[in-house]
Amino acid sequence: QEFLHRHLGLDTYELIAIPGGPQVLTLADYLPKFAWAGWHWVKFLMDVAKPQRVILIAHESCRWYRDGRFWQHTGDLRKRQVADLATVAAGIRERYDSLPIECYFAMHDGAHVAFDAVSPSAAPRR
Repeated sequence: QEFLHRHLGLDTYELIAIPGGPQVLTLADYLPKFAWAGWHWVKFLMDVAKPQRVILIAHESCRWYRDGRFWQHTGDLRKRQVADLATVAAGIRERYDSLPIECYFAMHDGAHVAFDAVSPSAAPRR
């Protein structure tokens, strides 16, 4: 919340916080009911809140990614999460083409949490 208020200047926001974050929106082939529900949550908030921008955040300590029971656990987790952020950003752009999208990766930096901006236009993983 501090990051959203202090660093991004948001006074109000709508939040979807779920295990695995944006990855739930990438699982259409593997877990289609998860993806269906996730995209319906997004549509609901888009219709109701009419946001000016979308902010996607993944974090290094995400238990969903570390566990891997719902997807193939291979390679670097940060790269996987950043690729999933890009895939979701592409899906949002397809549905809401004029909406700015920002992606961040949160990491523990000693006693603090640091947020690295990552490119939402990186090529989606397939």
